[in-house]
Amino acid sequence: MGLIRRYSSQMHGNYKKAMLLYGLFIGLIFSFVLLFRWLIVMPVSQPMGYVENIMQLVLLFIFVYLYKKQLPDQRINFKEAYVVALGSAIVGSIIYGGFMYLYAANIDPEMTQRCYEIQVNADTNKEFTEAQLREMVKPSWIAGSTIMLNSVMAIMWAMIVAIFLRNERAIVVPPKPKKSKRRKNSMGV
Repeated sequence: MGLIRRYSSQMHGNYKKAMLLYGLFIGLIFSFVLLFRWLIVMPVSQPMGYVENIMQLVLLFIFVYLYKKQLPDQRINFKEAYVVALGSAIVGSIIYGGFMYLYAANIDPEMTQRCYEIQVNADTNKEFTEAQLREMVKPSWIAGSTIMLNSVMAIMWAMIVAIFLRNERAIVVPPKPKKSKRRKNSMGV
C-alpha cells in the first residue's frame, strides 16, 4: 500500500516557547479588544463572532511570520508553521476563555441576557426549556464555548497560515524495499 507518502521534516526553532509566548500575546490582545469594544459601547452578544475570527487569522499570520523571521535561514516547513500557529491559537483561546468568564460574570453581566435572547430566537433551540437555555448562557458555558469555538477555528486558520508561510518542502522518504520471500525448492536451488 504505497498510497501514503512518508515525509521527513525537521523543526528548526524552539516552537514550544514560541507557542506559549505568542499564545499569551493572542489571549491578551483578544481580551484587550473585548474590553475596548465594551468601553466604546459595542458589547459582544456572542462568544465568537466575525471580528474574533478575522482577528485570529491575522494574529496567527503575524506571529508565525515573526517566528519564521527568527529562524536560521528563515526556512520553515508546513509542519512547523502549523504546529506554531495551532499551539499559539489554543493557548490564546484558553487565556481568552478565562478572561471571557471574568467579563461575563463581573464586567458585563448583561452579556448573559443578550446571549439568552439570541438562544431564544434561534430556530434550532425550540426543543429546549427556558431553564435549559438559562443554563446554556451562564458565564462558565460562555467561557467554555469561547475556548471550543476559538480552538476549532484555529485548526482551519493554522492550516491556511502554514500553507502561505512555508518556504521549505519536507523530503519524501523512499519506501523500504520489501524482503524477498523466495523459497528454496527441494534441490536447494
